[in-house]
Amino acid sequence: MSSAAAQGDLAPPASNPLRILLLEDSRADAELIEARLEDAGFCFEMRRVESHAGFNDALNEGRFDIILSDYNVPGFDGVAALSAARLACPEVPFLFVSGALGDEKAIDLLKRGATDYVLKDRLERLVPGVERALREAREKADRRQAEQRLLERERTLSALMGNLPGMAFRRKPQPPWHFEFGSEGCLALTGWVPEDFYEGGRVTWATIIHKDDLARVGRETAAAFAERRQLTITYRIRTQLGHERWVWERSVARYHRDGGVELIEGFATDITQQQVAEEEVKRRAEFEQQLIGIVSHDLRNPLHAIALGAEMLLRKDGLEAKSKVGVQRILANAERAARMIRDLLDFTQARLGGGIPVERKALDLHAHAAQVLEELQQLHQNRMLELVKEGDPSGEWDPDRIAQLIMNLVGNALKYSPADSKVTVRVRGATAEAVTLDVENRGEVIAAELLPHLFKPLSRGVAKVDLQSRSIGLGLFIVDSIVRAHGGTVQARSTLHTGTVFSVTLPRTARAG
Repeated sequence: MSSAAAQGDLAPPASNPLRILLLEDSRADAELIEARLEDAGFCFEMRRVESHAGFNDALNEGRFDIILSDYNVPGFDGVAALSAARLACPEVPFLFVSGALGDEKAIDLLKRGATDYVLKDRLERLVPGVERALREAREKADRRQAEQRLLERERTLSALMGNLPGMAFRRKPQPPWHFEFGSEGCLALTGWVPEDFYEGGRVTWATIIHKDDLARVGRETAAAFAERRQLTITYRIRTQLGHERWVWERSVARYHRDGGVELIEGFATDITQQQVAEEEVKRRAEFEQQLIGIVSHDLRNPLHAIALGAEMLLRKDGLEAKSKVGVQRILANAERAARMIRDLLDFTQARLGGGIPVERKALDLHAHAAQVLEELQQLHQNRMLELVKEGDPSGEWDPDRIAQLIMNLVGNALKYSPADSKVTVRVRGATAEAVTLDVENRGEVIAAELLPHLFKPLSRGVAKVDLQSRSIGLGLFIVDSIVRAHGGTVQARSTLHTGTVFSVTLPRTARAG
């Protein structure tokens, strides 16, 4: 066994010497081979064996980087040695280092799997032969590893595609969109195997797209890839059994060097259940909103008649005090019901129409707020309402909507504050651009986690409301919608020290854009 400092690129470093198995019965020849390798700078560990049994033991006991073998060993020839090595370690290069070999025999050995052969009287060819054998072995190992990695990636990709609820595909860029590849999910999605969509197959992708969607799919596909962007589209297909399914597709184009589309690659999945569920939810929501609009609209006429009758009774002379209280209660409840109906109509308008319409007019907000509070005071004669005026109140707003906003905020404050407490409306000409309207009450503190949700429909600032004061929970949603329609903002704050304050900021004029 010998070693030397490494010099060549193919010689392993000293920490990992080249492992050589040498089948050679001549010690002198073995020393010549070692000397050649040492002179070339190889760092190696060599195990020399002289017999059939020694050779087999070495193959079973160790791992080698290269095998060097004489052809003629007493009781054991080169062909048997080569066969044993090919069986035990086929990836290890095998070089014959022997005496004279005829061309015919040499060719036969190479056919049997020998890497090369070197004649003993021409040992100058040994080092190049070893280097070439090691290089080829390394290249083969690299190829095997690359092939193994590729195979593993293909297995992983196949497993992933098999678990996806849909189909990966590669298809031609023009209708009828023949496939060049389709994953196994194609069968579950369409009822056909991928090969059915290949050129010359039983069907094409274009033939299974619903006839009412085919032109749109073609237009959107062409537009997306002409603009070099990703395509995301939904459409219907008909399966092999004739079932209609909704498909969601996302795909990209692969382009030629000249800019033309070469292929379309993407993924398609069945969204039929999701689509049906969304359509059902949409249909039910539209029906409910339309029903709310119809019912609330038809209720206004009888309520108007009730309110008118109550007002006429209040104007009659000689009405007993007890009867007057009853009529006032009728009028208050009619007004409350009318407000609910108005909120329902506005809610329907906001949801279906995309917002509440406003018609701006020049308005003095101080005077307008005073008028609204006067009307509210008539309905709530046992409560204290206060108006605080500050600064310039002029601007352009929708008078009816601003009155509705104040009524909803004040009504909310009255409902959730003690009967002996005061509700304050503060109108301030805060800046040259905007006016602020605050409604303050000393009711129960609203929990901080509820504040962000107050302006959502069917939300309230307290967990429980008694049956007498229960509302439909749209008042603050309508307030928010009116404020947004004017380009303003509304927010709420509630603490034990300051009470609950709803603060509205309204731009004096419509903002551009």
